[in-house]
Amino acid sequence: MAVASVSAALAVGAPQAQAYPQWQFTTGTTRCNQCHFAPAGGGLLRGYGRDAAGEELSTFEGNGEFLHGLFELPEWLALGGDFRLAATSHDVGGPDSPSQAVFPMQADLYARIALGEAFSVQATGGMRGQLRSDSDEVARGRYEPVNDHRFVSREHFVMWQPSAQGWYARAGRFYAPFGLRLAEHITYVRRDLGFNLLQESYNLSGGYIDNTWELHMTAFGPDWVQRLGARETGAAVYAERRLFEETASVALQGKFATVDGTSSFIGGTVLRYFLEPLRTMFLAEANIMNQQFGGGIAQNQFVGAAGLAFLPWNSVMLTVLGERRQTALQVKESATDALTGLVNWFPYPHFELQLVGRLQKPVGIETAKTLLLQVHYYL
Repeated sequence: MAVASVSAALAVGAPQAQAYPQWQFTTGTTRCNQCHFAPAGGGLLRGYGRDAAGEELSTFEGNGEFLHGLFELPEWLALGGDFRLAATSHDVGGPDSPSQAVFPMQADLYARIALGEAFSVQATGGMRGQLRSDSDEVARGRYEPVNDHRFVSREHFVMWQPSAQGWYARAGRFYAPFGLRLAEHITYVRRDLGFNLLQESYNLSGGYIDNTWELHMTAFGPDWVQRLGARETGAAVYAERRLFEETASVALQGKFATVDGTSSFIGGTVLRYFLEPLRTMFLAEANIMNQQFGGGIAQNQFVGAAGLAFLPWNSVMLTVLGERRQTALQVKESATDALTGLVNWFPYPHFELQLVGRLQKPVGIETAKTLLLQVHYYL
């Protein structure tokens, strides 16, 4: 069963709707919404982010504007898109291993319409892909795959935000701000905490953003429209404070969720520190989850990750991440450890190449090995 769960977790999908936390502090930015329209980062780029992509975040300079600046969009309209092609090799030690696949990973289009100075409407639409078999087991509390519904909208929301700093509110479908917000959804701190691929929830969210601190509060529920992702209802909070002349941050977070008589309480912390002389960032996230089942049964779990990101240049990231998930703290055999190495290169505006190597080792089970190469182009 442990091998099967590791295999299902690596049904690879795109790092959708997420940003790169490795660029916070390392490029002179302190807030994720300096580059993105979304309050907690990720998704559609605003003008500052496109300028940075064209001039600072690519090995060779170019035009980071939509379609390489082929034409100028009106101020009230922002458009974008993400397209990814991937090749993967996966070995779990079974009779059918290793397995290889080449597949289109992502095809999404984005649009944002500003309604005056404070209000906006934003949406993402694209084609849904699925590597794993339709007969694979789906985790408790999640919808079954809807295989005849290939077009999906992962994000769509309305937002009130008079300024990039200050109070904001938004309502719609998106990920609640939580955790490191890594681009890779296969990491345990995303997959096992309710932020896996297509697990965006319907939310009512609000908070405050400043150069030195930010607060995000979210009430969430299931997607009853597309019937995708988790069916949980609950609330989440994320509070972050920047330190050491805005080269580090510490955050506290919490989440409560309930579905089908089962509830979970998550409490955790997120740390980041950029050591400028070494061009290296330390990233860490640790969470304790208390899960309550019917009949008064409960268990405590741990989900965490820690690693280093080395950026010799702004256009090159070398990241090593160690992870651990333990589904019952009192049972040593319930632990799975992972080691992931990532190389990201942004050679020219709108282009990215990524190589991912990942090892996963459940206690008493053979190590699962994954290698992924992807080519990414954004409009």
